[in-house]
Amino acid sequence: MSALPFAPGRPIRPPLRVVPIDGANPSPASPDGGRGSDNTKASTNSPSIVDDLEHQFRRFLAIDAGQPLVLALWSLATHIYDSFDAFPYLAITSPTKRCGKTRAAELLELFCASPFRTVGMTPAVLFRSIEQDRPTLIVDEAESLRGSDERSSALREILNAGYRRGQKVRRCQGDGKGGQTLRDFETYCPKVLVLIRKLPDTLADRTIAISMRRRSVTERVDRFIVAQVEIQAAPIRQACEQWASTHIPEVVNAYQGKDLRFLQDREAELWLPLFVVCELAAPHRLAELETIARKLAHEKAADESGDMGIRLLADVRDIFTRSSTGRVHTQSLLSDLNHIEEAPWQEYCGGKALNARALARLLHPFGVWPQDIRIGPAVAKGYMLESFKDAFARYLPPASATPLQGQ
Repeated sequence: MSALPFAPGRPIRPPLRVVPIDGANPSPASPDGGRGSDNTKASTNSPSIVDDLEHQFRRFLAIDAGQPLVLALWSLATHIYDSFDAFPYLAITSPTKRCGKTRAAELLELFCASPFRTVGMTPAVLFRSIEQDRPTLIVDEAESLRGSDERSSALREILNAGYRRGQKVRRCQGDGKGGQTLRDFETYCPKVLVLIRKLPDTLADRTIAISMRRRSVTERVDRFIVAQVEIQAAPIRQACEQWASTHIPEVVNAYQGKDLRFLQDREAELWLPLFVVCELAAPHRLAELETIARKLAHEKAADESGDMGIRLLADVRDIFTRSSTGRVHTQSLLSDLNHIEEAPWQEYCGGKALNARALARLLHPFGVWPQDIRIGPAVAKGYMLESFKDAFARYLPPASATPLQGQ
């Protein structure tokens, strides 16, 4: 392909240099006294690759338990992403600045296939870069995707399609004779979206979310010195490449006909590549990965800010789960909802608490209506658990598994 007739975005820093590997000269001992990230000699022994990747993310990031395993498997899976029908985006988010998002992006850049980290990318650069380079695209400062301007809308259109193999965008291109011709451009590749706060709902629906937080005074991470970490990462990355090149037939075979029945359709589609890689590269971690996937899917469903009805269903299910009966009067349900401190219900009705009319209006689209309910001697309007079962099954992921313990 000829050189691109425009500036290719703004690279954050030059591509990683290739570091020769000399097996006779191991790198220095790890300064953190851990399991030897600095003196680890990566091999293609499958569990070792995942363990080595996970350890690097745990060394430098203060994140919740389980998320380093997700980052490790996702990084390894980028080397064979074209073996899957769909591949999840990663959303690296935080509530504010200085929470480690850039560090997470730098680490992903070390281990992913053909990384390209950029900011300020235009739609034309985006689809041409994917077509030409087949990169793992790491988009920093992705807050602009929330915009309503034409550029932001065009970027979202491409990204909304590009998590699934075979999706293309059609654009006019000069034919070299002063005219225009139509051409289809690929949009499918692994992508990381790094931003403060949340993505638009349509994009968030295509991501696995990694929530960063500012490190507390009691949390310790290793100092990230780029030149040193690149040297330490090189053998692990090369092991990922070799693992991928030798396991593609197994990956393709394992992927066919598989399903994750404990997740809803879109979530199952997103998580399946990670489960396939885990099954082949670290089968002893599958149960742990299922717990993580359930937890993150549950949090994602509860955090769908664009659909308050989904949030309400999740909170109502939690209330019924804690209850010893399958029925509740409306006023009791409202009291329970309005006492959930982190929920929006205390100020939902114009700054006032959620009321019976608003509750019924939110539940109506899900086929749930209040009815006369007898609890003891009292008869009043209320709701039956039985009325919610279809909505729970259709719109919520399975109830979250036991939360993960600390790392």
